[in-house]
Amino acid sequence: MNRALNVVITVDDNYIRPALIMLQSLFEKTHTKLHIYLLHSNVCQANLTRLADHVGELGGEFTDIRVPPELFEGAAVTKYFTKEMYYRLLIPRLLPDEERALYLDPDIILFRSVEDFYHTDFEGAMMVAVPDYLGDSYYPERKKHLGLGSEYRYINSGVLLFNIPLMRERFDLDDMFRFMGECGLTLEFPDQDLINVYFRDNIQYAPREYNFTTEYVGTGDFLKYLLSPGYRRAERERVVIAHYMGKCKPWKPSYYYKFYRQYRSYLNPYLTPEEKRELLLRPWLVLKSVTAAVWRVIFG
Repeated sequence: MNRALNVVITVDDNYIRPALIMLQSLFEKTHTKLHIYLLHSNVCQANLTRLADHVGELGGEFTDIRVPPELFEGAAVTKYFTKEMYYRLLIPRLLPDEERALYLDPDIILFRSVEDFYHTDFEGAMMVAVPDYLGDSYYPERKKHLGLGSEYRYINSGVLLFNIPLMRERFDLDDMFRFMGECGLTLEFPDQDLINVYFRDNIQYAPREYNFTTEYVGTGDFLKYLLSPGYRRAERERVVIAHYMGKCKPWKPSYYYKFYRQYRSYLNPYLTPEEKRELLLRPWLVLKSVTAAVWRVIFG
């Protein structure tokens, strides 16, 4: 029996570097063998080799599975979201012999081992996920639009633990898309909204530290993080998985959200000379971003 932890990623050629960084942190913090599965449609051979070599050097197994792009031809895509975001829903079909698999977005690093989370008891649920603090607390109209009552939490789909046997038994991809077509909902975060609505009664909720999103939770959180070393240290000590979600990413010089230094320690070897020069402007760019954020808070 395969005792490796099964970890699934879905990326295109634009996200290879973040994927390499995420995998580096995953292997550093994990003491059990890892089998990495890449679900993709068009990653070029050079990048497939790059990922495979990286995983091999770190002591893991690597399998790439090519997904026919026409499989999600009619699926909704918006903003910077691509069809690859849906591929995580194929995990039960593409890994049929496994008991469980952990899906991770590429804009993630691990602060601690994920093994306890990986072995969570499903208690009859199809998946385990972490409620999105911002989505659940600051955007209640989103839940209302999706028809999610107060008994449901709005989860973030960047970290998902799949109960593969149960999903193979009960989940049908075509049925899910039929369901969403009948609902006629506008999906702002397509795959995430879809998962929240369709699986609403089949999600077990996990603590925030397993998908700790890095945005500031209101102005008070921003000020405490900025001014209190103790507050910053307390947050770092609880985090297992840090998720740099949103448009502002930690590999950009203007990034000003949480855990920049932790990400930068992994990013440094990948920086080009041009990017290193750009980072010299980081203080100015961060000040500009913070000023814009404060302006939005004060004046809407």
